[in-house]
Amino acid sequence: MGPLMEISGLNSLTWHLDGAVGVLTLNKPDRLNAIANKDIDELDRVVMQAGKDPAVRAVVITGAGRGFCSGADVKEWAGGHDADEESWPAKMHRTIARLYWLPKPVIAAVNGVAVGAGLDLALTADMRFAASTARFGEIYAQRGICPDAGGSYLLPRIVGEARAAELIYTGRIFDAAEALRIGLVSDVTEPDALMDRAMAQARVFAAGPTVAIGQAKQNIRRGYTVGIEEALRNEQRGALLCVPTEDKAEGLKAAIERRSPVFVGR
Repeated sequence: MGPLMEISGLNSLTWHLDGAVGVLTLNKPDRLNAIANKDIDELDRVVMQAGKDPAVRAVVITGAGRGFCSGADVKEWAGGHDADEESWPAKMHRTIARLYWLPKPVIAAVNGVAVGAGLDLALTADMRFAASTARFGEIYAQRGICPDAGGSYLLPRIVGEARAAELIYTGRIFDAAEALRIGLVSDVTEPDALMDRAMAQARVFAAGPTVAIGQAKQNIRRGYTVGIEEALRNEQRGALLCVPTEDKAEGLKAAIERRSPVFVGR
């Protein structure tokens, strides 16, 4: 596969590079950007290549129209699912994990409804910003099912176990103000200011030492499942990977020269 900006055949999403920030937009506004089985393939292709492309140093995910993502395409789900490797859950699980471990900063710009798997998609990001019109919900219980796109793992780590339990068990919808209050999102803006807010933060991340940030992210993620000793070993391994980078040399030189560093992502 060639450079990310040359990916062709995308129908359910769009991708473009704005400087070093990749902007991924779910693009089925007539369906509130619901994710069908075939849409996962496109999402996975872009996420996979974003991790490999050195030109991409941060990613912003958003939705077209008035929704971020309404979750799985319920019309497709109505027919049931097989439990094979090409089923919706199996494919979505692989993509959710790939996005969660992407070694670059990811920001979700939640412009509208984000429910079910749509909320879970936003939960994989490092940070979430929301428009004042955004609505959230782990609505699975209202459909008689439990979260199946990572919500039961991700949500407790962001808002705490008790609050996550209440939101998951009831499946209720809540607004952007509550999302900010419980720490689900980092900021709430007017809708027309959302992308400016997300892009401003993404550019800050993209201007940083990409390898070091990637290692820090991996260690933050791993820290949820390991003890302190293994966490310290992970930090040591990450630090050693940063030592030969150009950004590490630039950071040290800038400190000695008492100036701001200029990182190149290598």
